[in-house]
Amino acid sequence: MKVYKGASASPGLVLGQVSRLERHVETFSDGPFNPEREQRMLDEAIHTAQTELDSMAERSAPTEQAIFLFQSMMLEDEGMMNEVRFQIKAGVGAAEAMDRVGRRYAERLANMKDNAYMQLRSVDILDATSRVVNILGNRPRVWMALDHPVILAADVLMPTDLFSVPSGMILGLITSEGSGQSHAAIIARAMNIPGIVQVGKGFLDDCDGRAVILDATKGECILDPDAAARQQAVTRICELQRENEELSALRALPNRTRDGAAFELLANCFGPEDIDTAMQSGACGVGLLRSSYMMLPGRILDEQEQYFFYTSCLAAANGCPVTVRTFDFGADRTMADAYQGLQSSKLGLRGIRNSLRNPRQFETQICALMRAAARGPLRVMFPMVTDVEDWDAAMEVVERCRQRLRERGVSFNEDTSFGVMLSVPSACLTAEEFVAHGCGFFVIGTNDLTQYTHAVDRELAPAEHYYRPASKAMKKLIRMVMGAAKQDSVPVTICGLAVATRPTPPSTCSWACGVSP
Repeated sequence: MKVYKGASASPGLVLGQVSRLERHVETFSDGPFNPEREQRMLDEAIHTAQTELDSMAERSAPTEQAIFLFQSMMLEDEGMMNEVRFQIKAGVGAAEAMDRVGRRYAERLANMKDNAYMQLRSVDILDATSRVVNILGNRPRVWMALDHPVILAADVLMPTDLFSVPSGMILGLITSEGSGQSHAAIIARAMNIPGIVQVGKGFLDDCDGRAVILDATKGECILDPDAAARQQAVTRICELQRENEELSALRALPNRTRDGAAFELLANCFGPEDIDTAMQSGACGVGLLRSSYMMLPGRILDEQEQYFFYTSCLAAANGCPVTVRTFDFGADRTMADAYQGLQSSKLGLRGIRNSLRNPRQFETQICALMRAAARGPLRVMFPMVTDVEDWDAAMEVVERCRQRLRERGVSFNEDTSFGVMLSVPSACLTAEEFVAHGCGFFVIGTNDLTQYTHAVDRELAPAEHYYRPASKAMKKLIRMVMGAAKQDSVPVTICGLAVATRPTPPSTCSWACGVSP
């Protein structure tokens, strides 16, 4: 009996037999090759690969669909495919050209030390390109037929590996390397498959066919457990099943206040991973997606990269609405700020003020958001809006982006809903003007609104007693917003500390409270 430690990728506890996944080692012939024939074969293989990816997307839950969408789109990426064509014209075989370029692109993403999101996409590049290479080599993409459920073990797992095994045949996952935030880990969580990563190469040496207790919640596995360990595991598995049944019953209960009023509980999130967690915990959607968190110093994602991010978020929301806040670098202090200094300070040029001073960056984000809105219920809100002039200026940018997308002929949602995050008292005091100018919805950001109303930094401990989200002044501002919204049935959501019934960390949830005071 030997214990291996790793990191949890998807919680849970299972007992079963290990089946190790062996990767095919690619070898390529030296040719000579006919470039035209190789290009034709490549085009056909890409078409087949995309058909297979589409089929997997149809069989998968929404959380995984964006992953296969990303892989399929990468096979259409103009820059990558131009490199493949160049190599084929230079006399390289289609399979080797695809493999070379795929590995090069994956390496580029893996080396993006300042962008964890894109780093993790490197495995998806390898997954998609290896599928094409396998098709060109006439190799099957279903790698094993099983007659009983097993615990899969590998160095790393690709997203499509989990769909290359008959349904219900995966008890758990163990990898010697990998990340708990990889797409394979995301899929495992969505499918409720326990998994751990980073157990080390030693586990893979002689694990195939042997019994394992996988405690993915603790991040460990026990190879060849003795009778006592097995019995303890079986007992705990039964207890967990009962707890899950009780939790499912609680999640099924309706959201109501103590006096019986119905409401929707929305999540405040950073990306697909915590959206997935929020949905599993019973959220009705995402009331605030902090788009700034996909950015890190020195690099702003281009339109296509942002589009992948937003569509991944929509897929993780499983058909529920997602409200994206445009960049608000000065507000998100937990990340390394992309704009240092006074321009991103609490009373500086943060939020929409910053975006309007950087029109090219702002237009890139708006285009990506409207394209993503064609794929699901996505709406967009502008933060740190001071008055209706800010709103009008932002909507002028939106109209330019609409025209640009029409000219490009790409799919986007012409009727994407745009709204205002009310976090400045002056905006609350003139809320009816936003309604008159076509604002689609309001989000009352009580954390910022409290500090601006009471002239207190919420992070300044000596002045903490001045930070009162439930003060008379705050209640009056909120009533004014609700009154303005009610006149034209504009939806209102409230988020931040004021939503809580007792002190909690700020910005943990949102409350969709309709338009009634």
